[in-house]
Amino acid sequence: MKNNNNDAMKNYFDSMLRSDDKAALSEAPITDNQSEFAEPNELSEQLVFSSSTINIQKEPEINSAVKEDEWQNLVVEDQFQVLFFELNHITFAIPLTDLGGIYHLTDSLNFLMGKPAWFRGVMKHNDRLYNIVDTSSWLQLGRNATDLNYTYYILLGGTAWGLSCEKLLGTENLNKDQIRWRDKKGSRPWLAGMVKQKMCALIHAEELVKLLDQGMDIRG
Repeated sequence: MKNNNNDAMKNYFDSMLRSDDKAALSEAPITDNQSEFAEPNELSEQLVFSSSTINIQKEPEINSAVKEDEWQNLVVEDQFQVLFFELNHITFAIPLTDLGGIYHLTDSLNFLMGKPAWFRGVMKHNDRLYNIVDTSSWLQLGRNATDLNYTYYILLGGTAWGLSCEKLLGTENLNKDQIRWRDKKGSRPWLAGMVKQKMCALIHAEELVKLLDQGMDIRG
């Protein structure tokens, strides 16, 4: 797979990993009581990828003994599959077991007033409503949906959240030792670690959904 990241992006992801040991956040989360995000719906246990269908496993149940505010990194097998996707010439990875599906993004978005700038709108698919994220805007990459050609949205597990992206770069098997894992929550709980060879972020979907539900951006 061709990797479009350069040395600048390596520094970008490295700085995200390092900065979690430094300054705390000063901004409060964005909240809105006037209108709600779409509620989660039960999804098919299949990952729709391009013209083929890939079976995925059910997400493991969360241990009720774990405190709500206790951060745990991804629990994966020694070998696990990830999907690589791209936006704004930057590559990201997410485990296949954290995906609820991939669909073509259309212009039929219903916009909601009073939502964060990264909230693109609500899309209806198969009688279900999904919240579509302007992923580049959420990640504060300097560009947004008006500048980018978003083509797909990636559903996060069984939730109603979908990350918009420009390109699907395919799936790949990874070993756990190919990841530079984080060992603490830090200021970016959505960042599970970095895929060493690809120099790209590995997304912690469960923690990302928590931030999205609270209207928070990349910094949590």
